[in-house]
Amino acid sequence: MFRIVSLVVVLLLVNPVRADDPEKVKKGPPANELLAEGLAKAKKDDKHVFLIFGSPTCGWCKYFDKYHTDAEVEKIVGKYFVLVKVDVVTNPGGEEMYQKYGTDRGVPAWTVLAPDMKVVTDSGDGKDNVGFPYEPKEVEHYIQSIQTAAPKMTGAEVELLTKKLRDIGPKKEKKDR
Repeated sequence: MFRIVSLVVVLLLVNPVRADDPEKVKKGPPANELLAEGLAKAKKDDKHVFLIFGSPTCGWCKYFDKYHTDAEVEKIVGKYFVLVKVDVVTNPGGEEMYQKYGTDRGVPAWTVLAPDMKVVTDSGDGKDNVGFPYEPKEVEHYIQSIQTAAPKMTGAEVELLTKKLRDIGPKKEKKDR
């Protein structure tokens, strides 16, 4: 009985950690270090940096993570880009970097940088944030953007990336098809 009471007391005293509470989320490496490493690798390998901004509670960010960790996507994206993921909550300086490159579009947001840190393209399509490309116009913007940044990307690679976006994204209901 004493053990149960002790356990209950301990559980009541423990301050619960919520994923959406930035003060209690485990911090990752500083955003500027992540970007510096990515830029150095991009310069060495003659690639661009695909900088992705996200947050722990962002549902669309989870789809984008799943997309980029798909083996076939990873192979193609890795051929042309160095992927750098910055969490605006867990990476110190992430919010500031987002304000510089994410231009307050919401997350996920992405920006393609040349090794000299010049912006090549981003997830802003002029009025909205593409984020995870889901709707046809968003997919079109994403594909045009990566082709601009990686003009040697083949038609077959573009086709595979487009297919993977449809496969990995949320499924539309039959009435929407």
